[in-house]
Amino acid sequence: MPPSAQVEKRLLWHPRWENKFMVGGGSQMTMYEWAPEESEIRHVTSQNDLQFMKCFAWSPDPAFDDLFAVGSASGRVDLIRLEATKVTRNNVLSSGPVVTLPVRNTRSCNALAFCNADPNYLAVGLDKVRGDSSLIIWDIQSATPLLSTSKQPNLNLTEDAVEARPHPRIARAEVGHHRTDGRVLQQHAPTEIVSALAFLPQSTHLLLAGISARWLRIFDLRSAVPATTNIATKVYGIATSPIDPHQIACCGDGIITVWDARRLLHPLLTFTERDAAADGARPRAGSASFVNHIEFSSSRRGVLAAHEKDSSYVRFWDLQQAHGSDNNSDGERSGESSQGRASKRSWAPWTAGGAGNGNGIRPSNVESQEALALVLSDTRKTTSFRKPLASFALVPSKRAFSLTSEVMVVNKDGDLELCTVHDTPKQASWSARGDLVISAGLGCKVLPGFEDRGVPPQPWDIRIEETTTSHGHDKTTSLPVFGRGDEDGFPALEGTAAPSKPVKTRTYSPASFRHYPLDQSELSASLSSVGAQTAVRAGAIGSKSNGHQQVEEKSSPRGRTLRNVHQAVEDDISMIMRRRTIRGYGLENAKHNAQVVQEDPCSDRTLSELWDWIHHSRELVCSPTSKVHGFEFSNQGLFGLWEGFALLPLVPEPSASSFSVLDGLLTIPQISPGDSSLSPLSTPAVLDPLTRMRQPPDDLAYGDFTAAVAALCARRPSGPGRPWKPPVRNTEKLEQRRFALHLCGWSIGEEDMNHEIRTWEKEGKQSKAACWLVFTRQYQKALELLMRSKDEVHNLVSGTLAALIPSAGSTPSSELRAHAERLIVRLEDPYFRVMLTQLTFKDWSKVLDEESLPLRERLAIAFQFLEDEAVSSYLTRTADRACSRGDIKGLIITGLTPSGMDILQSYVDRTGDAQTAAILAAHVCPAKFLDARVERWLETYRDLLDGFKLFHHRVAFDVERGQILQEAVLNGDLAPFDWAPKQILIRCNYCSKPMNPVLGETQKGRPTACPHCSRALPRCSVCLMTLSIVPDCTRDAELSQSQAAYQDTIDDAIVICQTCRHGGHASHILDWFFGEDGARSRGMCPVGDCDCHCADEF
Repeated sequence: MPPSAQVEKRLLWHPRWENKFMVGGGSQMTMYEWAPEESEIRHVTSQNDLQFMKCFAWSPDPAFDDLFAVGSASGRVDLIRLEATKVTRNNVLSSGPVVTLPVRNTRSCNALAFCNADPNYLAVGLDKVRGDSSLIIWDIQSATPLLSTSKQPNLNLTEDAVEARPHPRIARAEVGHHRTDGRVLQQHAPTEIVSALAFLPQSTHLLLAGISARWLRIFDLRSAVPATTNIATKVYGIATSPIDPHQIACCGDGIITVWDARRLLHPLLTFTERDAAADGARPRAGSASFVNHIEFSSSRRGVLAAHEKDSSYVRFWDLQQAHGSDNNSDGERSGESSQGRASKRSWAPWTAGGAGNGNGIRPSNVESQEALALVLSDTRKTTSFRKPLASFALVPSKRAFSLTSEVMVVNKDGDLELCTVHDTPKQASWSARGDLVISAGLGCKVLPGFEDRGVPPQPWDIRIEETTTSHGHDKTTSLPVFGRGDEDGFPALEGTAAPSKPVKTRTYSPASFRHYPLDQSELSASLSSVGAQTAVRAGAIGSKSNGHQQVEEKSSPRGRTLRNVHQAVEDDISMIMRRRTIRGYGLENAKHNAQVVQEDPCSDRTLSELWDWIHHSRELVCSPTSKVHGFEFSNQGLFGLWEGFALLPLVPEPSASSFSVLDGLLTIPQISPGDSSLSPLSTPAVLDPLTRMRQPPDDLAYGDFTAAVAALCARRPSGPGRPWKPPVRNTEKLEQRRFALHLCGWSIGEEDMNHEIRTWEKEGKQSKAACWLVFTRQYQKALELLMRSKDEVHNLVSGTLAALIPSAGSTPSSELRAHAERLIVRLEDPYFRVMLTQLTFKDWSKVLDEESLPLRERLAIAFQFLEDEAVSSYLTRTADRACSRGDIKGLIITGLTPSGMDILQSYVDRTGDAQTAAILAAHVCPAKFLDARVERWLETYRDLLDGFKLFHHRVAFDVERGQILQEAVLNGDLAPFDWAPKQILIRCNYCSKPMNPVLGETQKGRPTACPHCSRALPRCSVCLMTLSIVPDCTRDAELSQSQAAYQDTIDDAIVICQTCRHGGHASHILDWFFGEDGARSRGMCPVGDCDCHCADEF
């Protein structure tokens, strides 16, 4: 008995994308026409006598608009014309001609596929049977004349028409059975089930087949014995992309897999329904989901639509935006589905769960792992219909860049409905200045950001108060020199003047320029004035934009939305970073950074407190040196101070000759306001060898960590009175506790503490003063202080405090303790809470759990009152909590160490403040250790400054980083390296090698010959003396030993004409052409037989 016919409805759109579609199921096929202008679905024709129909396919042949191949449950395939009933032939109206493609053995026909490139090829997939193939390739060209419904048959199928068929042609195989139909070209897949078939869109010979629902097999039919490629995967359906001919997808058991036909070893994507949780997908009860139909969009590249069995919606998957992702990919959201849900922009593929059935999808080599690193981007689904759907088809769009996609669906009852999905690709791009551009289709919307039309101050205009530097040694203060005074922000040339007060500017002047200081009026400008100007600009712009927004608000409700958008852009972290940059936020001065952050209303006070602590700790540690007894204390936190850290290796004092080698390898660029090129290697600057810190060879305490901490404590002598001791039973880290309290900014002397308490009382901080009086067991003073307060709450708390004060031989009653516990919960002041908590429970760990207290104050409590083991545990626990929360204050504990980089990463993830992370990490990476995250922060921040068009600020940042790295090289912390590749080189005319000195050789004087081939340099065309090249290290040494602020080196420069190749000393050439008075006197080259007009090039 033959198998049952297909009951489920199937919807199929016209293969040439006309406005017709077919619905088939059971024994009926019905053709409809979609009229988009009238939004109507019109019935065209139908046929109801197709018994035992299992599948059907629509021919893409342009000569036949209604040619179908119908596969039956017996394996027979009928070629029919569905609209034949509209045409009479010989005065007879019949169901039309039928061409039958028979099979030898009865079995079900599962799949049919016409070739789009050559519609005469038809692939038929059958069930398995013993001794027969299940995949048959037919050539139906000879049957097409029989399908004509006109009075005169279509006789265009001549030999010329046969030759015009596209190539390559499918080869005809020798079929052994004598009863085989001559229209059969090839037969394959014996004793296997063929469940799905599809030709590649632009190919006549590449056929995809789903074999036994377990293999995806591709056949190359150009040869009689085709080459095949087998991929283990579930295949119940195959879809090819009409836009990308190499993109294919297959579905089965709830898994959708996307492949590239050119690389079928590993899938591009594998995903299931649970990957679409962002658009509202929920695991359905019962059996696992089964994807019964997938289809690529013909108008959206990379969009795949899928339908799961018994579901009431169609889901759209965006494959075009798939990109590489890290393993811990976080999800961003963007776009909206037709139901208004936010759609997920990226997540990791479920390749592990989806391919866990031994199908070989998960590869083991590196190349395949990179392929599986692709993730999906954006999902959406149609509205949920009232009844479960049976099938769907995507409606081709006649309009380019349509904002919507249309999908025609049919439910199990045969009801049709057209659904519109707003799935137009949306692009959103931020500019570095806060402008947001959103585009969809042919439309584009620009949302202006924070508009600042004024010219931002240049780095050399920012005034920074002179404080202790971050590198532990003094630096000279330079004055702005040389400038054009134009609209680009360069300062103008003025007369000489001296600064009126000790200030520091970000000015770096190369020695090749003369000294042109600014006048008194320009030097008197301060950072506050720069900030005020910026604030005025922002205020003016804000008032202007607010006025515009008020008009919008009155005219339409969109005004409030636009105002919120503008406010969000202005308060965005990128704009905050820009404001900080133009106010001098950088590597140079931690105290100035704290001031900049504190003045910004959008910045967190926590960041200002961190910079204050960094400035305070460097004053304690780095003056005069941060290296004590072989330990480097700079950039260490409280945890390193408490637990100790690794000892530095003993570095011998380098010889004088090695300085020149280091200087040649790592040169630090200098910024000049007038130098528009600002080359990273324009002018080197080196540190005085006397300032380099080396370990004394006679250090008897070398390697003694406790002695090193004691030496740091000795730099800050304690006040009069008894030496401080913590109120703990026994401690082995007294010096560590003492210096940790200094780093916390806490006064440990008795007089200092009493002074602080009096200060707090005057400032109205009675609760804080009373709390610390209780902590130091000065109970009577705490009661008197609270009673002196005019606040009634303070007076009431004093009564509870008096009852809880311990007396000799007595403890608080259980009723009093219960009352205190209830009172602690109701009190709003954190100092009263911790004060009563300590008196009630006698447990300092409960006091430290009060996170309303400042971190530095909690740390001071820990170092004073906890045992050694409890301190270690508390520091570890607090650092871990700061890392998980992204709390940058945790750097007080970890310092700028590898553990601190973890906190910075969490901080960047939470706030997006890559600027602060880059500035902090630049002090230690790569000078102390390497971290790939730091490189990303640095490059991100540098790109951001370039995007802001703050190029000079970016160069200033690079210069400051270079100074840190040069100091690390000179101190032996970092191996010498080239800070940046050289941009300009002088090569020898004979050996073509650079004129740089050979590494390791000591240069004396000014060489007049090539250091490689020893050939003499050219002679000056005026003085006829051999030219000499002044090495950078020699010039820097002369400048450092010179009493003058700067020395002009124009006499040593070389000028060569690029036309005649003659030249010489720059001073001689300039005098030859222009004379001493600057007036042009000659125009010809100084060489006698040369008639080149070299002066024209000046």
